[in-house]
Amino acid sequence: MKKRMIKALAAGTCMGVLLFSVENQTVFAEETNSLMMESQTYAAGTIVISSAEDFVACISGDTLYQNYILTNDIDISSYVGSIAGKNLNGTFDGNGHTIYGLQGEQGLFNYVYTAGTVKNLTVDGTLNVNSASFKDVAGICQHNSGTIENCVNSVDINVTGYPNQVGGIASQNAGVITGCKNEGNLTGNLSAVGGIAALNGGILVSDCKNTGNITIRGTGESSYVAGGIIGSEIFYGVAGEEFELKNCTNSGTIQMDKSTPYGGSLGGIVGESNVKRDNTVSKITNCANTGKISGNGQLGGVVGKLAVDGGGGINGVYAPHSGNVIMENCWNAGTIIAQYSEKELMCNVGGICGWIMIGAENSGTIYVKDSCNVGSLYKEAGVERYDDFGGIASLLWNGASEQGITNAYIFIENCKNKGYIDDSVSNKSTHVATTQGTNMAITGCDYNGETYKTDVDGTIHGYYADGSNMINQFVFDGRYTYYFQADGTAMRDRLTYHPDGEHIIYFDSFGHEVFTDFQYCPSVGYTCYFDSQGYIYKDQITFVGDKTYYLNANGKMEDAGWFQFANGRDFGYANADGTLMDDGWGYDPYGRVVFYHWNGMVARGLITDGVWYYSMDMTDGHYLGSFPVN
Repeated sequence: MKKRMIKALAAGTCMGVLLFSVENQTVFAEETNSLMMESQTYAAGTIVISSAEDFVACISGDTLYQNYILTNDIDISSYVGSIAGKNLNGTFDGNGHTIYGLQGEQGLFNYVYTAGTVKNLTVDGTLNVNSASFKDVAGICQHNSGTIENCVNSVDINVTGYPNQVGGIASQNAGVITGCKNEGNLTGNLSAVGGIAALNGGILVSDCKNTGNITIRGTGESSYVAGGIIGSEIFYGVAGEEFELKNCTNSGTIQMDKSTPYGGSLGGIVGESNVKRDNTVSKITNCANTGKISGNGQLGGVVGKLAVDGGGGINGVYAPHSGNVIMENCWNAGTIIAQYSEKELMCNVGGICGWIMIGAENSGTIYVKDSCNVGSLYKEAGVERYDDFGGIASLLWNGASEQGITNAYIFIENCKNKGYIDDSVSNKSTHVATTQGTNMAITGCDYNGETYKTDVDGTIHGYYADGSNMINQFVFDGRYTYYFQADGTAMRDRLTYHPDGEHIIYFDSFGHEVFTDFQYCPSVGYTCYFDSQGYIYKDQITFVGDKTYYLNANGKMEDAGWFQFANGRDFGYANADGTLMDDGWGYDPYGRVVFYHWNGMVARGLITDGVWYYSMDMTDGHYLGSFPVN
């Protein structure tokens, strides 16, 4: 029998696919095993990787120069020595798939060069690093000068031995990282660590999330830098005029083990941020932390240390800097706990920044505006040390003004502290911060309204301006919505009915009502989606970016392969991450050819590409035969 070729419609063509659901349709049957599929969806010259063996086969030398696309989840554990640690100077498109089995001490790539791009990829595994010398370690790549977008790191990284720099996505970033997420736990002797990047000097990091936990167990005689998104933004990177970190969130725990001898700079978003080059602007915009932070040194809900300060120049000689750092519309709802080691004499703790400073001999401007803290700030119980706590920052220090430099300024504008500060600390500034030096302006920061207190065990309380408890009502703190119950505590980890008695809503572990997002709900054991009003989706297809998802009649996100829609007629296929097959010709679980529509439903009846009619079974959509249009 002659084989008939079916061509999947290429993206960008103007021809649509029509679906006819006609009962009792006469079909023209043809043997399924005579079908050949031809893909036109990949650019010419693209190398298709469908197995670990394919991956190994396309490697020649230390650098990959071509364009690659992954068509399946693959396990590289048996080939990791041949694959991990190569360089990339082309494009690697994960196509929504996962590479499993990363192990040893190397992430997937070493260098991603300026012309390189990694996108739509998840990596999974465990790296155990025990090095006698310095190393950069990360899940996606050690060094990025190109572009990394829509990638997820699920690799747990544990470091013993020499202190290393560790990032979930990249250890050092001098390029662009967007839409990425770290789910891996980063643990051990870490000199600099960030959920996305340990060191950052790139021009843009945006729309990234960290949900992994970061734990520093330092043994060296040095300080440490840790951030939920970026460890350090200081002196490393490209000579661009502007850098921006925007729309990023952290919900992972950041903690420094008490055995660590010295403190560091720990921030929910960035550990330490400084100007990149002279006469440049660095921006941190619309970032939020809900994760708990504990340790010693400079601790901030968003940034540990925000500075314009000099550093070691040629041969280590101090070199002053001039530049501008702007923070805008940032938020902290995470609890911060100051702990102490034997060699750390004090802690600087701030709801937004641990410490804000312009160093002596430097010039420029630090501008923090429209930011808010609702997190609670505590010191370790029973320990008597000197502490400096502030609702916005522990200290505003313009060291340059003390040296007579007149073009160095610190501005704090429209920033509010709505969080609790431990009464036992030795020095605290409830509204903003302690100040030192001149050329500073604080405006619009006085606050005497509703406040919030999160107990060390996570229980949340809300108080009116007169000190009375909020009870039996929804409350909006400016960014998050809570429901305070009859006992005065915020509802947490609860899938519950809205007071209207009709809609189902969810409050996460931080007491925040979930809007326009997916949420795993432990009480039912599956992931749901909640719309812009906070209402659960049931029997609904939803689109997030270019991804398609289906929430079934119970509100569960389909994520376990072949399934039937709640209408009892249509079928679809859901990947483990919940994304639906929606890109044309494919196969069902029985190896039969089917066509997946843009909405994730399998075509039934007659469909056409304008040249051929294709007859698909009216029950489950498997291919039966075809005949020409004319």
